[in-house]
Amino acid sequence: MARFLVPPSSIRGTSFRLSGSEAHHALHVLRKKVGDEIDLFDGQDASYRGRIDSAAAGEIRGTILGRRASSVLPIHLTLFQALTRGSKWEWLLEKAGEVGVERVVPVISRRTLIKLEAGQAREKLKRWNRIALAASKQCGRSDVMAVETPQPFAGLLGVLEPSSLSLIPWEKESERTIQAACRGYQGKKINLFIGPEGGWDPSEIDPARRAGAIPVRLGPTLLRAETAGLIAAALVLREFGIY
Repeated sequence: MARFLVPPSSIRGTSFRLSGSEAHHALHVLRKKVGDEIDLFDGQDASYRGRIDSAAAGEIRGTILGRRASSVLPIHLTLFQALTRGSKWEWLLEKAGEVGVERVVPVISRRTLIKLEAGQAREKLKRWNRIALAASKQCGRSDVMAVETPQPFAGLLGVLEPSSLSLIPWEKESERTIQAACRGYQGKKINLFIGPEGGWDPSEIDPARRAGAIPVRLGPTLLRAETAGLIAAALVLREFGIY
């Protein structure tokens, strides 16, 4: 069944309102009509079963029939991923949303090949968040993964919370695994730093260490940047009982 985003501000008690692109998709693409039941989620932490009571002037009004189990994860996983080329990046965003990443921050590192002007970044950001929304609809998430504005790697290191666990997969690290790095951590906030197609510049690892990031290895083979991000995210979530 298709799912539709209804923001909390559009819910009053057991009544809901759909407008804009969500209502258009329901009425004109999927041909929903009065009396049909639809799946709803608020983009934060709640999913519902609803019924369409009226549809006029591009707006749907309906009744919430019941609440579904929330799919929001107890682990707050942020993926700091160096930008990759177009289709690879969009594929990564889709799959990260499906896996359970809470937030993606595009990273500009020393070896990042993608450079975006401010205007380009704004337009890309709109598209990236549409991809994240579509991923939530497809996979049944109650929330929507946030995709933020690209940031320089050095600047990100200065804002890491001391209580979070920060991991930086690096091909030169041959001993410490993600499992070992996660062992004993009792918090809920985890940061993953994934380098670009050419890997991290060695000069970036020491500042990362000083900021509290722990270098880890992913396995015996070199992975593509987009593959590394997904593998690392899945391994972290597995360590905390998600998979």
